[in-house]
Amino acid sequence: MQKLLRQQPKTQQPSQAATLPIQKFVMYSVYALGLLLCTAQYAKAEGSGKILKWKDENGVTHYGDNMPSQYNNRENSQINRQGITVKHNVPNKGNADELSKLEQAKTEQAKKDKALLGAFTNVGEIDLALERNIQLDKIALDNLKQERATHQKSLDSKKATAATLEQKKKTVPKDLKADIADEQTQISRLDKNIEDKNAAISETRKRFEEDKKRYTLLKSEPAGQAQ
Repeated sequence: MQKLLRQQPKTQQPSQAATLPIQKFVMYSVYALGLLLCTAQYAKAEGSGKILKWKDENGVTHYGDNMPSQYNNRENSQINRQGITVKHNVPNKGNADELSKLEQAKTEQAKKDKALLGAFTNVGEIDLALERNIQLDKIALDNLKQERATHQKSLDSKKATAATLEQKKKTVPKDLKADIADEQTQISRLDKNIEDKNAAISETRKRFEEDKKRYTLLKSEPAGQAQ
């Protein structure tokens, strides 16, 4: 009976290690995993005989035998197996400037694309816009051609008069010679203006043709895919 009444031993309390909070366990696990990944990455690079060290856009350090292409213009270092830097690579300023120009051009193109899509709803509207833009130039061109024809007719008449006088062994008046020279000057000026006006019309047509091709491409590609 006394044996039965003997006090039973107290149940052993859980140790402090067994009650480690789950949060700490998760934190330690994540840290260990990150360390393992960095070590594996470093080991892989070491095995190739070339170890590069660089930082990404978030400031995270990476190791590898080759850098991804998007980091080619970033500062990086080459280290040996002891972790000592043996070469420090600084991006070439010319390449950086070229990359900046490309990014700027891409931004400008995006703005033009947005304006193009906002201005037209179909290709036919671009053709109509072209005709509106060159209408005044075409009218001006017709006027220049008519003016040139008038001066050419006057020049031909004055030259004919001078030729008749010469055939008759008569002196051609200075005023007539001056008029002929003036007509030739006016015709040369008009020829230059006509050439410039034709070039302006051709340039406008070319610009709208490029816009039409770009518009067609943007409409046929998923959003953000046209380059």
